[in-house]
Amino acid sequence: MTTNTARMRLERQYMRLALRLARRGYGATSPNPMGGGVLVKGGKIIGGLASPGRRTPCGNRGAPRRAAAGHNVKGATLYVNAGAMLHARRTPPCTEAILAAEIKRVVAGTI
Repeated sequence: MTTNTARMRLERQYMRLALRLARRGYGATSPNPMGGGVLVKGGKIIGGLASPGRRTPCGNRGAPRRAAAGHNVKGATLYVNAGAMLHARRTPPCTEAILAAEIKRVVAGTI
């Protein structure tokens, strides 16, 4: 197996986990979409979060804070089921928290 193939398999696994985390919000996040995020650094999962409900920060915004409890997230990759919001509605934009945490890369399932 080539290195690229192995990396692609790992990235699919991380995205599947982000989707599973997002599904935890089924029926509780309307009118917002279900959101899930997984933080990976050095090939290890260091954090993950699902949107807990309406009018609360999404998984993308919460994942850096949750992972920061025991890990340095600077330089990590964030896998999310949906692209980070660039504008504020009921909650602040996710991108501000991602940039503040100095996450190196974001992989989004949808934009």
